[in-house]
Amino acid sequence: MAIADFVRNSGKVFTAQSQGTNIAFEVCFNSDTFARPSREEYTTFVESNQYWLYRVGNNILNLFNSPVWTADMLHFNTYYGASGGQDMELVSGIIYARVNDENVALDIGKCWKKFSETDQTNNEVRLFSYQLKKIYWNNNKYTFIVEPVGQGLQILHYRKPRQTVNSTEPFPIEIVDTKGNNLGKCDTFSYCEFKR
Repeated sequence: MAIADFVRNSGKVFTAQSQGTNIAFEVCFNSDTFARPSREEYTTFVESNQYWLYRVGNNILNLFNSPVWTADMLHFNTYYGASGGQDMELVSGIIYARVNDENVALDIGKCWKKFSETDQTNNEVRLFSYQLKKIYWNNNKYTFIVEPVGQGLQILHYRKPRQTVNSTEPFPIEIVDTKGNNLGKCDTFSYCEFKR
């Protein structure tokens, strides 16, 4: 069993040994202060921009009814593309922080760039109100050990194992909290979300 321990600093790279292969994990972005805005704040924010309103189908309820809005964790097995990334950030509430904080926009933009450059070999996980503590590779799946926190956002990149790089088969991960509660499992190919 391979274990990679994490600290709360972005840009840190860790390595887990897995079946003779080094697998690198990187916390690409970390904020201890990120929080989704209230529905009222976000409604005003989205309705102030015709393009954003168009992207949610001219109906703000489409956004709030999306499982992405309530998701605590998002997993991407393939790069979402520029417009897909913008939609994901609009629907998850991240764009609110990007518009209101230049540093957040710059740092998350770097994560986009890095993920697009390594689409065939990388996965991305976004944790809302959780902090990653450990990752295990066992029985051909990753187990993420996370700790619930009041607010925050982490964006994590990790390489696919060599045998799964060109596979179109689902790549399973599971999320477990530090008390051992199973929070969910992702076994779809390209994208899934977890909710508390």
